Amino acid sequence: MIRNTQKDLSLHIDIVVADMGYISSDHKEELRTELQTAVITKVRENMLAPEEYADHGCPQCPEGLPLPWDGYDPETETHRYVASMDHAACRLCRLSGYCYQEVDIAPQIDEHRFGIIPLHTMVSQKLLQYIRPQVERGFENDKNKLSLNRFFINSLRMAKIIAHLADACQVLLLLAEMKTRTKAKAKRVMKEAYTQLSFDL
Repeated sequence: MIRNTQKDLSLHIDIVVADMGYISSDHKEELRTELQTAVITKVRENMLAPEEYADHGCPQCPEGLPLPWDGYDPETETHRYVASMDHAACRLCRLSGYCYQEVDIAPQIDEHRFGIIPLHTMVSQKLLQYIRPQVERGFENDKNKLSLNRFFINSLRMAKIIAHLADACQVLLLLAEMKTRTKAKAKRVMKEAYTQLSFDL
């Protein structure tokens, strides 16, 4: 779907918030390397982080403070973490001036935690905490309105068809709502629909 969107609509999808049950680390790596698309999912409790990143989910300095993420370089396929000299603990640290200034990490060590946007970052956490539940609520509403909860969909093609039908039904419901109400109410409905489509990160 991401490839088709890019090919047919010339739109690049930067970030996908997904369910881990439907995507593997191999798929995440493929999307990261070939399409530069970040895929963010929750990780299962039994999926342990690499031992050296177990405490904070990211690299830390010799004294145990987490290092701030400074970005992902697609050319070298590495994340860059830079020691913050503004931190109060850094100014008082016994290693001040001798501490390493930056650390590079390859996403391949754990594709779930170190995709294009690492899982420990505020952006990832906000997407998972605020956006994901809204999307799930939308799916649940569609299932109830269209009686889709009676279906078990195990085909990607069938899921795609039903998703298109659900979207078409939403448009028709919106049009019907606009035609049966006053202009002011119709504007309010449109505003609510727009709010659902635009998320403030």
